[in-house]
Amino acid sequence: MMAKFILYHIKQTNEFILKRILIFPGSQRKQSLNHRLATHFASFLKQEFYAEILEADTVDLPLFNQDLENNPGVINKVKPVYEHFLNADGLIVVSPEYNGSVSPYLKNTVDWISRLPRILANEGYINPFHGKPLLLASATPGQSGGILGLQSARNLFTYLGGLILAEQITLPYAVDAWEDDGSLDPYLNAYIEQTLNRFGIVVKNIAIVPQS
Repeated sequence: MMAKFILYHIKQTNEFILKRILIFPGSQRKQSLNHRLATHFASFLKQEFYAEILEADTVDLPLFNQDLENNPGVINKVKPVYEHFLNADGLIVVSPEYNGSVSPYLKNTVDWISRLPRILANEGYINPFHGKPLLLASATPGQSGGILGLQSARNLFTYLGGLILAEQITLPYAVDAWEDDGSLDPYLNAYIEQTLNRFGIVVKNIAIVPQS
């Protein structure tokens, strides 16, 4: 069997299609700082993309355990979560920092999603992260901005073949970052929008073409 390769090409300007960006908050808490930052991203991106936040209620997966791989009930819960990642043209991961790494919830979700192509090897499932544009972000109550956690996330998604933007968004002292009207500091907001715009250019112009 001939191996499959991933090729990239720059789309022509007349190939416009509304692209999908999946925003994955790495916290299960709805009122978390990272979920709030994800919502801020979505409100900006919806001007030019179909932007979806993957809510924790939608994921709801057990702790990864190979003993559960033969459990149809568990696998049937993994499949729709996998589809969210597969169908996205770009991915934004907004994760808190847990002891210098990503959150257990984020890692567990990625473990299940990346494992599904092996569990269902004969059903055409592929690695949904391979070659996919990916932006990393984090919000923390302290001064670090989640920088160590983002390095851990970069290692994780690089291993999975993600096309990770060199820039990343960090939001330190996030408890006080938003004004009462929901706005951010103008300079910080300008940086966020510039970074999202650059990420959007990548998502719009790079297509992943499977070759048999």
